[in-house]
Amino acid sequence: MIDNSIKVGFCVAYDWHFLAYSLPLIYNEANIICLSVDKDHISWAKQSFIWDESEFYELIRSIDKSRKIIVYTDNFHFAELTPAKNEIRQRTLMAEKMGKGGWHIQLDCDEYFLDFDRFVEYLKKLPAQRYKFNLSCQLITVFKKVDDGYLFVYPAKRKDFEFLQIATRDPLYEHGRRNGYFNILADFLIVHQSWARGEAEILQKLSNWGHINDFDIDPYFQFWQGVNVNNFKKIKNFHPIQPSSWSALKFIEAKSVNELIVKFRQAPFPGLDPLTRFLKNSILASGLMSRISALYKMIFYKDVSK
Repeated sequence: MIDNSIKVGFCVAYDWHFLAYSLPLIYNEANIICLSVDKDHISWAKQSFIWDESEFYELIRSIDKSRKIIVYTDNFHFAELTPAKNEIRQRTLMAEKMGKGGWHIQLDCDEYFLDFDRFVEYLKKLPAQRYKFNLSCQLITVFKKVDDGYLFVYPAKRKDFEFLQIATRDPLYEHGRRNGYFNILADFLIVHQSWARGEAEILQKLSNWGHINDFDIDPYFQFWQGVNVNNFKKIKNFHPIQPSSWSALKFIEAKSVNELIVKFRQAPFPGLDPLTRFLKNSILASGLMSRISALYKMIFYKDVSK
């Protein structure tokens, strides 16, 4: 019999308070929830962060009526590892803590899974496969809280759609949550609050996250500070690491995070059309498309470096 238990893990640190929004969205459908926290309250980047033990556990008690939440504390900040390697290690240990079998889903505190109940139904209907694979879901990245609402990253072109590996039966973390498995693109959305925080929180995020060594923090923080409701339409290509992958911003009216979640459930968001999704989710079709693309480049693109 196929094990369809639902195991959800969260890497928890300085932004633990976002669990107040993310946990209730997945709680009812999960069988096990693991919250992994560094025992010394030190980040992957070896920075100490403020931690309110009593408020954290009070939040957990208010949500965990069925006693399905495990708080797993360990050393997740090895000095000899880079921030990215510390993240991989924490995610791997958290998966081991939840045990083999079932569906392993990993989220961050500020990721709000829309329609998680439907996603679980979808997982349980998937046929058994001979190969290892991930379920990837599309992200809505929220960039800034502004007067009367939020600014979010709007993917104008299909190549700009953001997908993140979320679920698998065979947990493997090689770069964050990413690995070399085949990715099935599921038609579900996750709202990532990401940059929509106060200035102090943004500075804390930038000083502690796994990408700290990937770009120059100070100039990007100054750019973020300057974004507002009057100039956001003019801002293009602004991702901190791969600029063109964030091509534009849009505004959505919402007075709170809970209202934001409701609004995104109701508002249309660009996604893959059914044919493209089918082709990308077929191993044979995907492999054929890759070969055709490579052949096309060989024929029509010359090596200008010679």
